[in-house]
Amino acid sequence: MTGLCSGAQASWYDTVLGPMTRLGRLLGSLQIAVPLLIAIAFVLAWGTIYEARFGTAAVQRFVYQAWWFQTLLAFLALNLALAALERWPWKRRHTPFVLAHIGIILILFGGILGGHWGLAGQLVIPEGKSERVLELPEHVLVVSQPNPGVPHMLPTQFEATAWVHEPRTQFQVPLRRGRLDLVVDRYYPDAQAEERVSDDADQEHPGLEVALRHENQEDRVWLFPRDPERFGLRWGQARVLALEPGDDAALARLLSAPDGAGSPRGIVSLQFAGQSQPVELPVPQRADGPVPVPGTPYQLQFKDYFPDFVIAEQGPASRTDEPNNPAVSFTLQGPEGTEPYLLFALHPEIGAMHGWQHRIRVDARYRHPAADALPPNAIALLRTPGGDLMGVLTGPDGTRQRLDRVEQGTSYTHPTLGYEFTVVTMATRARRSVAFRNRSNEVRQEAVHVVADDGRRRAEGWIPLQGSIELAMADEPVHIEYRPAQRELPMTVKLLDFRKIDYPGTSMAQGFESDVELSDPQRGLVLMRTIRMNHPLRYRGFSFYQASYVPGAVDTTVLSVRSDPGTPFVYTGFLIVIAGIVSLFLVPRPNSIP
Repeated sequence: MTGLCSGAQASWYDTVLGPMTRLGRLLGSLQIAVPLLIAIAFVLAWGTIYEARFGTAAVQRFVYQAWWFQTLLAFLALNLALAALERWPWKRRHTPFVLAHIGIILILFGGILGGHWGLAGQLVIPEGKSERVLELPEHVLVVSQPNPGVPHMLPTQFEATAWVHEPRTQFQVPLRRGRLDLVVDRYYPDAQAEERVSDDADQEHPGLEVALRHENQEDRVWLFPRDPERFGLRWGQARVLALEPGDDAALARLLSAPDGAGSPRGIVSLQFAGQSQPVELPVPQRADGPVPVPGTPYQLQFKDYFPDFVIAEQGPASRTDEPNNPAVSFTLQGPEGTEPYLLFALHPEIGAMHGWQHRIRVDARYRHPAADALPPNAIALLRTPGGDLMGVLTGPDGTRQRLDRVEQGTSYTHPTLGYEFTVVTMATRARRSVAFRNRSNEVRQEAVHVVADDGRRRAEGWIPLQGSIELAMADEPVHIEYRPAQRELPMTVKLLDFRKIDYPGTSMAQGFESDVELSDPQRGLVLMRTIRMNHPLRYRGFSFYQASYVPGAVDTTVLSVRSDPGTPFVYTGFLIVIAGIVSLFLVPRPNSIP
């Protein structure tokens, strides 16, 4: 029996360990270990400098997770294994040496395994919402066409762009008719958008460039009376507005003090073809059902009232409860069918600007008290129907100062706030464009410039990260989005409550906590947990860490999610290395180890 065991051991040694031992001695004779360690140390030092200059995300993507660095680690692990096998057969006195080598090999193997097959990303969850789509560090260009709009995912990795901002990355995207050649010719890791306004648009679109000054503060802003998103802003304590009354009666109402009469939500006015007088319907507090329009075969169904209209990610919404940009939506039903309407009190021309067409022949208007009133501490610039510019300055108590004519280049002062303002430029055909410049080489706010060519038409534009652009091509427009790559998790996480804990007596954050509900439909399991800093939630190989939060009207938590198959090997390797260190004190040490 002993002879058989000895024979089997000899055979295994001859076929496996023998050649590996001879290879280890050959590598040892070539003295590769020392240059290899020096190369890895140099890369780590360079990675530290790279991280300080370009950020953690960039060094992870371009250095530590790069194939060449992983190859260096794999070669070091192979060198350590061959160095250990060179001393085969091992004896008791070799225990510290062997354990240290095995532990380091496991640590390297775990790092390589995690670098290739690990998963890391972020879950961004508003309070009360659920999310299961993980945002990854890698970025993609998503190219799609309408109808049906099948997206094409184009992975991007601008490795050399930390120093060279012209990657010249090319893609070929199949279209329903032909092919699209897409080139990313510029990449800015820290892009800043700069708006430029020229007076050469195809149609009339007025714009005002206003300079504002107060003590040591100075700013220049563009206001567009026909744009519901850009007709006004808050600057310090003042509301700066650019308005364009539709007729002389509306201008007179803005120039005079409001009488306070009328419906608080406004009135919808409908004048049908053939009628001499319009029908006025007040906007109700609650939309209970269809409202008959007196004297007509039509019915009006109110849908939504927006005190401060804005287009949000989920669609039309109200930014605040203040009547800064009132709008109302309703449907009108009659013999021609049912049609939707969206009317703005301060911008009645929106429908005509966007070419909204209706089959029902009706002049629909929306009047709101805010259209006839101005907020306190306002600097209101009024473009008259004749194209001249007037002004109204209101105080904190509603008192008014009227400016019968506002001259371009002349400085005016608000009577109570002391703010100075000057109309620098008046454009009648304002056309807006956005240019980008790169502020630094640190990866903060990325943007790419793309050039698309379908063989018959060429178009280009800038796309910031998490943004999109629509390019007009020969057949159909092409929608291009630049965003992080995504991956769907096998579970859903819902944010029940988020808490920011401050240090006593300060507004400085001491920690964050997220109460979450994790649902796993595959296993029919629901977990209720609290995730806080240094206390992650671990489930099915995924670890959810509290990373950050986004303040706002609704708090949003940012969870860092990791799944690393190499972690058990790394932990085991550290334990084995510690065991090797302990064995140094337990195993007798000879004068030399052959």
